[in-house]
Amino acid sequence: MSKQEYISRYLIIINYLKRGQASWADILTHLETQSEISGYNYVISQRTFQRDISEIRSMWNCDIQNNKSTGVYFIAESEDEQDENIELLDSFNLFNALSLTNNYSNYIQFESRVPKGTEHIYGLLHAIKNKFVVEIEYHKFYEEKSEQVIINPYLIKQFKGRWYLLCLKVDANDIRTYALDRIKSIDIKKKRFSASKDFDLKNYFNNCFGIITPDWGSPEKIIFNLKSFQSNYIKSYPLHETQRIIKETKEETTFEINVFITDDLIMELLSYGQELEIVSPKILVKQIVTINKNILNKY
Repeated sequence: MSKQEYISRYLIIINYLKRGQASWADILTHLETQSEISGYNYVISQRTFQRDISEIRSMWNCDIQNNKSTGVYFIAESEDEQDENIELLDSFNLFNALSLTNNYSNYIQFESRVPKGTEHIYGLLHAIKNKFVVEIEYHKFYEEKSEQVIINPYLIKQFKGRWYLLCLKVDANDIRTYALDRIKSIDIKKKRFSASKDFDLKNYFNNCFGIITPDWGSPEKIIFNLKSFQSNYIKSYPLHETQRIIKETKEETTFEINVFITDDLIMELLSYGQELEIVSPKILVKQIVTINKNILNKY
C-alpha cells in the first residue's frame, strides 16, 4: 500500500468519526464500503487501527479515544481545536481525492491564479514544530534584489489564496510577516531558538482582517449594512470571527465586527460596492467616501 493510500485511510476514519462516535464493527464496515467504492483496500485489523490512531494524532493533532465501558471510538477535541483542524483537513481531503483518481480534469477547474511558494510549506512546518532557525532568501515587490534574512519561524497563515509566514526577524528582534510567494529559498539551520514567553502566538491575529497587524491604535467596532443578497453570502462565510447580526429585514442586514481598520479590510468592504453602507465609525466612513471620490474623479 502506498503512502497516499495510508493517508486516504486516515482521512476516511477521521471523517467518519467526525459524524459521531462508532464501534470498531461500524468503522470496519465503513472501511469495507469505502474499499468497494474506491477500488482500494482500506480493510485493516483492529491492531493496525490502533497504530492508525497514533499516526492520526501525530499528523493532525486529532485525538481518537475509546470509551472502555461502551467500546465506541470518538474524537476528543475542544471547539478551538476543531476550528484549527477543519481547514487543514479540508485541504487534505481535496488533495487526497485528486491524488487517488485519474482523468478528472474535465470535471474540476481551479483558479488560474495559482498560489506560489507552497513548496516551502513542508520545510517551514518542520522548522516551526522543532523550533529551528531558518535563513530565507526574500525578494520584496519593490526591491530589485533579494535579501538574506535570518528568522525564527512561528506560524503559517493563509489569506485570500496566498500563504504567509509569521516569524521573528532575528537581527531586528521584531515580528514580521513574509509572503511565501516572495521566498526564493529556505535554509533550515541546526540551531534551535526559544520562543518568547511574552509573545502570544495564538491570539496574535485576533481582531485582524487578513495578515496586517497594526502596532498602533486599537480595534474598532464597525457597523455596516448589506443588501439581502450579499448579506446571505457573508452570513455563511463571515468576514471575521467577531461578526454578529444587529438587525435584519427583508431588504438588508446590519452587521457588526470588531477589527483593526487596515488596507486589507477596506479593500474587502469596497468589493461589495453599492450593496454596502458603512454606518460607523466615522473615520472609516470618511476613508470609504474619499476612496470612492478619487475613483470617480478618474472618469
